[in-house]
Amino acid sequence: MILPIRQNFYIKFLGQTYHLTPRQIGFVPPGAVHEFGCPGKALTLNIPAEMVKSTDLVFLTENCVLDIDTRLDPLIFLIKQEVESEDTSKESLRYLFYYLYDKFVERHRLPSLRYMHENYAGPLSIAKLASIENYNVSYYTDWFKKKVGCMPSEYLQMVRIDKAKEILATTRYRILDVAMQVGYNNGSSFARAFKAVTGITPNQYRRLASESK
Repeated sequence: MILPIRQNFYIKFLGQTYHLTPRQIGFVPPGAVHEFGCPGKALTLNIPAEMVKSTDLVFLTENCVLDIDTRLDPLIFLIKQEVESEDTSKESLRYLFYYLYDKFVERHRLPSLRYMHENYAGPLSIAKLASIENYNVSYYTDWFKKKVGCMPSEYLQMVRIDKAKEILATTRYRILDVAMQVGYNNGSSFARAFKAVTGITPNQYRRLASESK
């Protein structure tokens, strides 16, 4: 994440050039080859990989600049104060930036995306999601792909798998129980979806998570 402090900041990646002002925040997706420059002063922070979920990456890559509105002003003021202070605590600054990242993600979520994040465990239809955005089904599907970068069904799958990863890493629930909690009717369809997204099985993920602790 990039927060210009004084003067503009330019950054170029994935064939696009962005010019950030001190009233904007930028996000560069992990692994993207990029170049940048700033004649003034800017603050950058590497977000830990575990904080950046696959569902975040999908649309943040397409919507990588956020304007700072009045609701974010107090947070930006605190961050800039920490930067200018001689007694800057790297830990406090890091936490402020993490909170800013959460707000960055939250602000970019469309109403139908928020609905998926809140209702991923239940049955969801494209018709319901389209109605939330006041579109018909065919237009909504095309619109969603342009906005987010994937189909609604693909995004919902990523939401469910991200939640399943949290449950697998922090509980000892059976795989079937995890599947049911995130919206799958049986363990086999859940295992196939999980491997399609992560490249490994739920049991392998749980074992790796346990070893990393």
